[in-house]
Amino acid sequence: MRQNWSRRDNMFKSELRLLNAYLYSDFIAVTTTIQYKTGQPAYCRYFDCNQVEIPNSTWQSSFFPLNTVYCVRRAGVKFVSISLENDENFEKPPIPLIYRVFEEPIHEIGMCVGPFYGPEKRWLTLIEFVEHMRIYEVSMFYFTIFDLDGYSRLALDEYENQGIAETTVIQTDRSHSKWVINADIDERFVMLHPDLTLSGLLSSQPENVGELNFQAQRIQKSQKSPEKFVNLLEAIANLEALKFRKTAKTKIWESSKSIYRPEKVAVQTYHHSHLQYPEIIVKNVPRDVAYFRHYRVTSVSNSIGNGWIYGDNFTDTGLESELEKLLVHRVANMVEHVYG
Repeated sequence: MRQNWSRRDNMFKSELRLLNAYLYSDFIAVTTTIQYKTGQPAYCRYFDCNQVEIPNSTWQSSFFPLNTVYCVRRAGVKFVSISLENDENFEKPPIPLIYRVFEEPIHEIGMCVGPFYGPEKRWLTLIEFVEHMRIYEVSMFYFTIFDLDGYSRLALDEYENQGIAETTVIQTDRSHSKWVINADIDERFVMLHPDLTLSGLLSSQPENVGELNFQAQRIQKSQKSPEKFVNLLEAIANLEALKFRKTAKTKIWESSKSIYRPEKVAVQTYHHSHLQYPEIIVKNVPRDVAYFRHYRVTSVSNSIGNGWIYGDNFTDTGLESELEKLLVHRVANMVEHVYG
């Protein structure tokens, strides 16, 4: 087993914390905050509806891939937990099972959104991001939330109430969405062919295609988003799609993003699959078909590798006018609804 699958030495060396537990037809998947124990033992612990541990039910598994522990199913189980040793200690409290036994995916296109980092308020960025991707027929958003301010949480709560978002992590979209876009909140998908939709592109793929990769183009985000809603005009003026246009001329593969079929991917990392099941292939989508706009912060303290912002290899770019108008309309309605 390759040791570098535990990416970046657990990123921030986080302690073990349980996130979610998903019940599938043939296993239970428990996701955690820990990412440096790939291949190391983990013990599945099973609990009834009263959160009382079921006697003699512990089952040894391991962390694979990254932060996930797969457990066998057991009758009568309503909650699960994980321990690092086969003893009395386990991560408390046990967490409830989330049902994921579906004959067919509920959603055609879902989106797995990476964690938010830094102190910046995300309320407007979150709404712009969701409304932009809904234009491209994304019907479910899986957010990874470790820390989110209460003001921004109002927007996320509203999307959850509408049934189009849930707080979760990578690999939990399996059986729930047929295709999943893997990206961060500062990345926006754009189609360039007026006669081709994203759903059309995906449905045209042969069954042996497990992942599509798209190039990214970086746009300098030189200012923070507003702290709070003041009025609608100010909110619209601060939309990233309207405010930031200084764009690196080169679309790059080094930070490309993927859209993948969860059931065809064996190991998923941050933006790409690391391992596919036998006979499954990965395709690169030409840059003149579609790409991702990456609104990347320019402050050194919040960006990894900022050499790209220097020099004059930039041009001003924006969204196509009709897409921009539609985005403004959708964002205005949601901002007014939540914060107006």
